[in-house]
Amino acid sequence: MLEKNDSVSGKRERKTVDRMKSERFDTIVIPDNLSQCVRKGIRQGEKIYMRNKRKKMMIRIASSAAALLCCLGIFASQPALASKIPVIRNIFKFLQKDYSYQGDLDAVAQKFDETEGSDGGADWQNENTEGGGLSQDDALGTMENNTSTVDSAYTKSVNGVTVSVSEAYCSVEAIYLSMMITSEQAFPETMMDMEEQPIIYLQGMADYSFMPSTGGEANGYSNGGTGSLEGKFIDEHTYAGICRIDALDIFGNDTELKETYRTLDSFDMDYTINRIIGDRAEPEPLDYKGKTQEELEAMSDEEWQAFMSEITPPDRNQFPNKYENWWFDGPFTFHLHIKMDNDGAQVVTVDEINDTGAGLYQVVKTKFEITVEEKCSKERAEKGVFLVVLDADGQLLPSGSSSFADTYAINGRDVSKVYAYVCDYTEYMDDIKGHRNDSNFKQILEERALYKREIIF
Repeated sequence: MLEKNDSVSGKRERKTVDRMKSERFDTIVIPDNLSQCVRKGIRQGEKIYMRNKRKKMMIRIASSAAALLCCLGIFASQPALASKIPVIRNIFKFLQKDYSYQGDLDAVAQKFDETEGSDGGADWQNENTEGGGLSQDDALGTMENNTSTVDSAYTKSVNGVTVSVSEAYCSVEAIYLSMMITSEQAFPETMMDMEEQPIIYLQGMADYSFMPSTGGEANGYSNGGTGSLEGKFIDEHTYAGICRIDALDIFGNDTELKETYRTLDSFDMDYTINRIIGDRAEPEPLDYKGKTQEELEAMSDEEWQAFMSEITPPDRNQFPNKYENWWFDGPFTFHLHIKMDNDGAQVVTVDEINDTGAGLYQVVKTKFEITVEEKCSKERAEKGVFLVVLDADGQLLPSGSSSFADTYAINGRDVSKVYAYVCDYTEYMDDIKGHRNDSNFKQILEERALYKREIIF
């Protein structure tokens, strides 16, 4: 319960949440690919939530602007020539212990070998197959024979920034790429997420050999589908991360193309990163025109919205923008030959809706994740749904980093069977969610879910 003297940011956030609840679905146009658009809508809601958090931060900063000005600064320039920065070739092993989809990615990784030349060829190697993570010292020790960052098949440099793609893993549900980014200038100070990882995105495009070419913008990893990286800074000039591309981001609602993709042994991928974007650790504060916290708090919703429109620069609503983000422009272009791992993939097609209008379409299990596609009527979608999946022991499966589908990490869990529940979105967020750590959470879901289904693999 918030105290009476809570900051204006907290009260504004509550008002924003209330408006979101009442207006969330007012302007939704229901398309043919309903299930996917519902998932997209939920992800968009999460982005709105993050924007509200940033608004809260900006007001807090404004109330102590003088202190902030003393703290803000630009990193001193300490150039490190890209040609002398070595490339880590075992990033999967370095990061997999802390990755969203934990598991021994390194054991099944496709290692891209620069010695193969510039034709995009790659060896399908399983190196360093012991499980677990790789320490930073061990990772740095693997670089002895990989010290060149001159442009090659898997290393590209633009304006002092170098990107190297070193490994890939591809399942029927996702493509994982490991990469290292180095900059001659130190990386700007970057905001961390809840897992204390830098918030960094990629904007790019891809063409795939199994699809008609459209120049990248209309399919695959397009600018309309900005993706995030998971990783860490090794030093102020070097970042190592894993990029995950959802298969659904590639073929969308094209069922025929989905089935084609799932039967492939390999394919070619022309992958271009147009921009690397980070969230600044401290967004530039808005100019509140000398208004006090009490004056801001006293504003009605209409006054608040009008005032925010007045003081917010038009380009601040763009992504990226100079107030909240830093970025490096590319392009960094790679031709990759990707090997598909179909081993152990299981697909269970349910394709049903009950009398509440909620249901499931398909559940897919791979080595590192489970992907669940719900299926809803138009009326149910307008009200909103939230999907919950429990493992065979009745424990909540953790969501991974997918930006498109409902995917769940399964490392160390018994997923010989799972329990899927489709809940009303508002009811879940307002009440059911609060019982996630209760011993009877499964029973609560059984009683209150709109739809439930046990899936046995």
